[in-house]
Amino acid sequence: MKKKNIVGIIIIALFVIGIAAALMQYKREQTALEQPEVGEEPETVVLSADENPFGAEIKKINEDYDLTRNYYKDYDNTGLQRYIIPVIFTDKRSYIAEMRESGYCQYGYESKEKGLVAEVTEQQRKNWLELTEKDMKRVIEQSQDEELYRFNISDDCKTLYMEVSKEILNHQNIATIHSGLLMTLTYDSEIYQVLNGNKDWSLQIIVTDMETGKELENIKFPDEDYNLSIETWDNL
Repeated sequence: MKKKNIVGIIIIALFVIGIAAALMQYKREQTALEQPEVGEEPETVVLSADENPFGAEIKKINEDYDLTRNYYKDYDNTGLQRYIIPVIFTDKRSYIAEMRESGYCQYGYESKEKGLVAEVTEQQRKNWLELTEKDMKRVIEQSQDEELYRFNISDDCKTLYMEVSKEILNHQNIATIHSGLLMTLTYDSEIYQVLNGNKDWSLQIIVTDMETGKELENIKFPDEDYNLSIETWDNL
């Protein structure tokens, strides 16, 4: 397997585990609510070290696991707010399963017409927003002590500022962590904007060189992709 593919798998795995952990943390913190009657649940499994080197408990999604609204036997969305999550960074089936179990929303399902739907009470919306803000703050504060990269984000979570040192290209492990944290902030920005009523979510990502302050990239995600390489600095 090529090195870049291995790195990509690690980044995605780190992100998936991070989102799953956040979902389960929400489940622990949320006030107990009466849950709707549901269909068959996915099976919880722990894979072998070869299959799951991170040692995290994950969900094995049954082939007949219902991702649609029909999963809920007594569906009633009276008084709920509906939000469409436009971009999913993890496996859709796993995300829906974790979202349902965590209590992030009263109803979470896939709609052929609308995409991924989350229907929430006002209290669930506030709780989800609060935890999203805490997660962004954690990542940003953590990055302030880093020597090769640093994050900041605008108050409306529509613009992400990154300072990156060219030296990061020589430290693959740090570059991998940086990419995983970038994905986390991108996802958090999406959820923050969506839950605040922005149906046309996007994130402006502005990257500058940590040593010179020169702009390396200025893209609008998800319409444009983020990609730093040696050519990025060569083109300054």
